[in-house]
Amino acid sequence: MTKVLIVEDERIVARDIQQRLENLGYTVSAAVSSGEKAYEITKTLYPDLVLMDIVLKGRMDGIEAASRIQAEVGIPVIYLTAHADENTLRRAKVTQPYGYILKPFEDRELHIIIEMALYKYTAERKLKESEEWLATTLKSIADGVITADTQGFVTFMNPVAEMLTGWTQEDALGRPLSEVFVITDENTEKYTNEVDVTIIREQTKSPTDTVVLKSRNGKNITIHHSTAMIKDRGTALGTVVVFQDMTEHRRILQQLRDSEEKYKHIGENSIDGVGMAQDFKIIYINDAYCTMFGYKREELMGENLLKAVAPEDQLLIEERARKRFKGEKVPNNYIFTGMRKDGTKLLIEVSSSESFMYKGAPTILSILRDVTERERAKTQLKNLFEASRLINSTMDMEKIFRFISDSVQKLIGFDNFILFLCSEDNLKLTPVYKSGKFRRSDDLILDRKEGLIGHSVSTGETIIVEDVEKEGVLDIPGMKSAVVVPLITEGECIGVLHISKSRVHAYTADDTTILNVLSEVISSALRNSQLHQKVKEFGLGLEKKMDERSKKIEILLETKQNLEKERNWEKGLYTIIEKTSNLGFEQIGVFLVNTLKNTLDFHFGVGDNQPELNTSLSLKEYEYFGVTCVREKKIIHVRDASTAEGKQITRSHSFVWVPIVVRDEAFAAIAAGNVSARPITEEEVKDLEILAGMCAAFIDRTRVLVEPVAEDVLKTEFKYWLDPSEGYIVLEKKPKKSFEIFADLVTHGIPGFVISRTHPEKIARKYKLTKTPMMWLSRSGRENAISPDDLSKLRYIIEDFAKKSGESVILLDGLEYLITQTGFEPVLMYMQELKDAVVLSNSRLIIPLHEETLAKREHSALEREFTILV
Repeated sequence: MTKVLIVEDERIVARDIQQRLENLGYTVSAAVSSGEKAYEITKTLYPDLVLMDIVLKGRMDGIEAASRIQAEVGIPVIYLTAHADENTLRRAKVTQPYGYILKPFEDRELHIIIEMALYKYTAERKLKESEEWLATTLKSIADGVITADTQGFVTFMNPVAEMLTGWTQEDALGRPLSEVFVITDENTEKYTNEVDVTIIREQTKSPTDTVVLKSRNGKNITIHHSTAMIKDRGTALGTVVVFQDMTEHRRILQQLRDSEEKYKHIGENSIDGVGMAQDFKIIYINDAYCTMFGYKREELMGENLLKAVAPEDQLLIEERARKRFKGEKVPNNYIFTGMRKDGTKLLIEVSSSESFMYKGAPTILSILRDVTERERAKTQLKNLFEASRLINSTMDMEKIFRFISDSVQKLIGFDNFILFLCSEDNLKLTPVYKSGKFRRSDDLILDRKEGLIGHSVSTGETIIVEDVEKEGVLDIPGMKSAVVVPLITEGECIGVLHISKSRVHAYTADDTTILNVLSEVISSALRNSQLHQKVKEFGLGLEKKMDERSKKIEILLETKQNLEKERNWEKGLYTIIEKTSNLGFEQIGVFLVNTLKNTLDFHFGVGDNQPELNTSLSLKEYEYFGVTCVREKKIIHVRDASTAEGKQITRSHSFVWVPIVVRDEAFAAIAAGNVSARPITEEEVKDLEILAGMCAAFIDRTRVLVEPVAEDVLKTEFKYWLDPSEGYIVLEKKPKKSFEIFADLVTHGIPGFVISRTHPEKIARKYKLTKTPMMWLSRSGRENAISPDDLSKLRYIIEDFAKKSGESVILLDGLEYLITQTGFEPVLMYMQELKDAVVLSNSRLIIPLHEETLAKREHSALEREFTILV
């Protein structure tokens, strides 16, 4: 439905107009009361038509609003006005409205004016599009176009006409056409008035080849041109001249004449046959074509193009030639069977052109090549592949013999065929398969060194016997020529083929080439069949080995699945050790790198001869294999410890060290060994390497890196002060003073870190710590929680934080909880390690402790390690 925008500052009048429009079937997009609003709303609503009151309140009246709308949006406007004075109408006319409606008006009058306006707008838009399309076309075509009025004065030139005549449209407009478009006869160089005659007589002039255009810059250009009158309903409106530069066209024609001679010379000297035909008759052939088919040139010229085609392919060639002469699409390259004058058949590869005009008739040009030998070789190769597939498709010796015989028949043919195999003592050649006429099988059992066959077996040479009477080989009736082919595999002759025909010189060197290739396939297949039983027996052992390997793969996959579910480092490392022991190692252990102490520490392990739990190696002790492993981040595999130069922590006959590298840093190492004499294999090392990679990925995925950051620095003095490089125990029932000391230090610019049994959010709110990192000592499994039995991970987090801080303070709240969960001795050892880390990193460790929760002995042990604060 047509959408109408009403612009009327009288609300009652606007409502009346809206009601009338809706009754007439129109849609009212909106009704606005000012020119400014009308101008803005058309750019968003895009109505089909605007009913505009001329007299509007505000800075912009209806005429100015209509002018902007038509200029920027292009929507037709009909004026509504009760004022028809001359001045108003004169201003309104400038905006080219699509109608006027004088108030008051009738519905019918309103309907007619709207429909007429819409029709006029649509017609003008189509006319404008047509004019733009025509102008673009004339400017884009490759021909020059000039139009003139009935008086012969130029009214239009396109860019090509400007370029060819040397006149610009601006200079040429209004000038006589004969001054701008100056042409002369090509032969006489006299001025021709063909264009003037066209203008006078209102004729149409067809193109001519003998016209030269004289450009304004003095350049002569050979052109084709045509002229015609422009008429409208029989009345002459002017003339149009269309012309085309023929200079390049003529140059190409001359090149074609020159190239014809050149290509004729090329054709005569081509090694391929070249022929041309018109209407199924040969009109040209070169010497190579004649030689290919054994004819003289005069015997083929003018003859049917099928003369040198074998009968079986004549219908195919005739049908393709017929379609090609008609211009239809057919394959350009194909192979057909040709026939020489002496009846010999050839395989000819032909490449034919599409039909082209030569001397006024459709012509085909073809280039022919004799590919008989090439195709024969391809066929032999295809048969060879098929033979190889069949021969190797079975382990049944009888089937292999039959496939060999059939394959030789396809490849080179025979009348008699014998396959000999060497006996187990390697002294005799026994026939195992025959095809042809033979007297007695026993007569064919040969000494391995007998005659030409024995010579072939001894030397590994393929021998051609061109005439059996001169080279007596085997006493086979009717045999005239033969080929002896040794079957050699892995440098050993296992048999021989004897192939023969009933005519002399039946086999060539090409036949021996293909047989030599086939003999490799035959030799391999025969040896494979002989070894089949051994392979079968070996397969039982291999199946057992594969079963063992499958079980190890299951262990690796199960380990990977378990680690993907785990976040606790202790449990993850135990999983690695447990699964590694299931891979068959007699001893297995995990050693952690202590970056602060620069040591390699034994963590735990299973099996015989395990080190003490506190065993630690300095990373400067390079003579130890474990130290070298983590320092150089490489696998160390020793199959026999008695021959290795270096030290091993535990006693083992064969061992391997594999580093666990996390982000290019050696985190730990797995040590595995066998006390017994069984050496660790490369496959077992690979399995251990996979487990180390899983462990590295697990550590990297689950590690928590805490970045040191200080709270906003207070300008007040410290209320509490603790010396760095020291551990402090604050004796109190509830950790109040400990947190006050900690908060005082971190709010004065010292980076801090909290591990507490109290939830971090509660601590942050209570002590107003907005930046300080915190972890919850809990088994909840939350993202910011650390389990009490995952002391390795907690130590790594604290050490990493302290090392990066330079100077810091760490609050560990929950010592009693750790002791109840893991026992006093592990916690005491852990506290000692933490104190060492604090001392080495210039940090402070604060531990709140309710002394009544510990035995006197336990309390004394802690007092010896830490400074006590009350």
